[in-house]
Amino acid sequence: MVSPDSERSLFASSTGALFATAGVAIGLGNIWRFPYMMGRDGGVVFLLVYLFFALTVGAPMLMAEWTLGRETRRGPLGAYTRAGLRCGGFWGWLLVVTVVMSASYYGVVVARVLHVAVEVARTAVTGGPTPDHARLTASIVEQYAYLALSVGLGCGVLGLGVRRGVERLSTIAIPLFFLIFVALIVRALALPGGVEGLGAFLTPRWSDFEARDALSALGQVIFSLGLGGTFMVVYGSYMRPGTRLGRTAIGTTLADVAAALLAALLIVPAAASVGAPLSSGPPLMFDVLPRVFRQTPAGGLLGSLFFFGVYLVAMLSLVAAYETLVAAMRDALGWTRRRTLALLFAAQTALALPAYLLPRYIEVSDFVWGTTLQPLGAALAVIALTWSLIRRRDLARRRAAGDSPLPEWLYCWLRYVVPVAILATLVAGWWDGVGTITSLLNHAG
Repeated sequence: MVSPDSERSLFASSTGALFATAGVAIGLGNIWRFPYMMGRDGGVVFLLVYLFFALTVGAPMLMAEWTLGRETRRGPLGAYTRAGLRCGGFWGWLLVVTVVMSASYYGVVVARVLHVAVEVARTAVTGGPTPDHARLTASIVEQYAYLALSVGLGCGVLGLGVRRGVERLSTIAIPLFFLIFVALIVRALALPGGVEGLGAFLTPRWSDFEARDALSALGQVIFSLGLGGTFMVVYGSYMRPGTRLGRTAIGTTLADVAAALLAALLIVPAAASVGAPLSSGPPLMFDVLPRVFRQTPAGGLLGSLFFFGVYLVAMLSLVAAYETLVAAMRDALGWTRRRTLALLFAAQTALALPAYLLPRYIEVSDFVWGTTLQPLGAALAVIALTWSLIRRRDLARRRAAGDSPLPEWLYCWLRYVVPVAILATLVAGWWDGVGTITSLLNHAG
């Protein structure tokens, strides 16, 4: 059996760690969910509230999860037990199951992005019809092939290891993503009605912002930054002792906010040019944007760049989920990376099948594994660090000697304030989620 401690890789540098954690944070939620929420809930008002929560709650929670991982040198399966959290093994397994299930349906969405990217490129060359929802979902076999390809690519990256795989891909994909989006924003603002639509979007609308919208902003922070006691705990376990967690947390948070804002600056003018409402959600990206690109000069090239850029950052989040599962199997069973990846590929391709066969499977699954268990995992990480690990004798002596893994003010903030914020987010998510699921079930009936 392999010792996880003896073979645990570390990020090569603090810069590499920053790109890797930014890769977890920047994903599909930034691209279609944030512009919709910002447009619905007060424009710039929502952006300012989101930025406030990202810096005051999100960044400290990132530091907490990284500290938990770095101090224990474990992923979720070992971190909670080593921290001394009561029933730590149970909570660790629950969070691992959460990652398994959420990655299975998230992989379906990631594969859809690749499918659209290929179809947009194909239509640019052949002059065929613009891909739409009906065409993209006509063949389960074709969709499943894109899923298998995406899962295989993710496993292939992880097969190269933490440094040559995760870190290297992140340092390439993140700058490339920002370059692609900046170039596309310039083109989108030149579309008819694009500037006017963006101006209306950015106008502060205080009357449209309510108290519950603040909780929505906080929930989006937790969702978008990848908090949940899993991904970031694992990446924290790969961070070197000298990595400045505060600086890395601020950098990751600002990169996440910048990506969300860039997505809005691109999608809003494009949607305004064809009169598409931002409330379209995922169809806005998968149905409307391909039509917009089709109507613009060099639209095939621009559309392909957009969707391949989105696919790159979406894959980074999927890779983080897979790495969490690899770390869990190594920590719990001492399995080799190759053996774990083989099992992971088989399990993820099998678990994704219901998403293609059952209507509303993704929405219901996201409510269970995302809306409910992701905030719970974030709370467990904070509690394990501040109520269990910090109280252990070795860390207590370090605190007394001025060598605490967290500043005293941050320790108190995480211990007493952040759990209340997470609880409020969980209640708000359940309130909205139950209503959404009920309406979906009634509609299906």
